[in-house]
Amino acid sequence: MKIIQLEYFVAVVKYNSFTKAANFLHISQPSLTTTIKKMEANLGYDLFMRTTKDVKITEKGIHFYNYAQQLIQNYHQTIEKMYDLNMGHAPKIKLSILESANQWISQVLSIHLKYNPNQTYLVSEVHDQNKILEQLINFENHLALTNEQISHEDIKSIPLYEESYVVITPKNAFPDTKITSIKSLPLVLPTKGSQVRKHLDDYFTRMNIHPNIIMEVDRFEAATNFVHRGLGYAVIPRVYYQSFNARDLDALEMRPKLGRSIYINYLKKRKHSERVLSFIDQCIDYWDIKE
Repeated sequence: MKIIQLEYFVAVVKYNSFTKAANFLHISQPSLTTTIKKMEANLGYDLFMRTTKDVKITEKGIHFYNYAQQLIQNYHQTIEKMYDLNMGHAPKIKLSILESANQWISQVLSIHLKYNPNQTYLVSEVHDQNKILEQLINFENHLALTNEQISHEDIKSIPLYEESYVVITPKNAFPDTKITSIKSLPLVLPTKGSQVRKHLDDYFTRMNIHPNIIMEVDRFEAATNFVHRGLGYAVIPRVYYQSFNARDLDALEMRPKLGRSIYINYLKKRKHSERVLSFIDQCIDYWDIKE
């Protein structure tokens, strides 16, 4: 029996649906059903009870599920260690971050590296909450920063800090006033699908604002560049305003305020190394000091 078959089985249990599991796995439902039936034939017992209305796991299926999860976890950890051993040094610490966190996370990495001189890191920017969760559960990343709490029984989601959104403008564009409304401003906003754009769209709906969106971009860096060029005004998290890209721009508070919380997340059942745990502690300590 192959690991991928076990992962297919675990996905059906997780979603309690062949259709949802197939969508998550990016395979067809008939292919998934065939794989599970072959597994049951090889095992000699049913893993699921199927009716026209739902799918229920059998008692033997529950026992098999517990073994399957352990085997999958051991497999991914073994593969990870094999790759890391090939590098000839301590295993990489793999984390996904938000673009707005680049500046402060670099400071934490610098401190962590000072106490762990042979440590290496793999840092990626991920903004899709579903992808972040998938990477944590599949042992692809040790840690992840999110701008919303992850509500999952296997994930520890710790709040780090809160920040407001601000409107960035060219220097002295509004020298004698603070922006009380952004209704009439030409805006450069994040693209649809991002969590920040979701926050902003919800805000616009609540405030009955029909924003004048002239441009949509994937990154805050691009948005600030367009503001520098005088092409519009961008709404960004306040922490990002501290970055080098936003220098020589003004940041004005939105009224009413709009904010968000940033969380650090990790898989509870994973046996994390002392180095990973110390990195988590340093992230928490950084914001305890700042507050």
